[in-house]
Amino acid sequence: MKGGEHSLPSGMRSFNELSLARPFLFRFVTASAAVLFLLAGFAWVLYSATENTIVSAVPLMLVPALLWWFYHSSSMLHVPLAVDMNHPFMVEDDPIGKSNVMVRLSDGRWVDLGHGRVRLAQDDLLGGCNLVRDNEDYTFLGHFSNRDSANRGLRKQVVLLNQALALRDAVNGEEDTIEQAREREGMDTGLLDRSWMEEQESIDVEPEGLMSKLRGE
Repeated sequence: MKGGEHSLPSGMRSFNELSLARPFLFRFVTASAAVLFLLAGFAWVLYSATENTIVSAVPLMLVPALLWWFYHSSSMLHVPLAVDMNHPFMVEDDPIGKSNVMVRLSDGRWVDLGHGRVRLAQDDLLGGCNLVRDNEDYTFLGHFSNRDSANRGLRKQVVLLNQALALRDAVNGEEDTIEQAREREGMDTGLLDRSWMEEQESIDVEPEGLMSKLRGE
């Protein structure tokens, strides 16, 4: 996909700036606190056994590296998705216009996701994986990540991209529904596999009552 900018257009917000992303940050903070508590307890046990301050401090010295690793390995803290003010991810009130969804590619460019759902495809030439249109031709959209297309974190991100697209289409009055999108995602991604910091059975980020509002019920 050609074009794109390295900064988001005015009015667009990345997913991780939205209130919907706060539970993932809270989960990370809670897990980090648990790790810190365990390492502090281990350090105390070492000190009690050896009375050696240097030896007992080793577990605590690992804390920054572990927290850095946990943060960067959590896919839901780095979702390359952005929506505008009319998208249900940002606001639950009735939209005042058309909605747009953008994705950040591996080179840092933000591009509009256009029409149709997306999926991952392995890039045998550059390595990692590409983002392609979920159609018969697998239309190329751009290089998505240096990680393998089977990576669970990336697959969760794509599930969220497709949820955002389904909600955008509902706002814009297009045919595809979020239920149909979920059917494809369930068959295509096996999204229910979750990391130790992501234990929910699905990525459920829809505002309450949202789809009923969009259907006019």
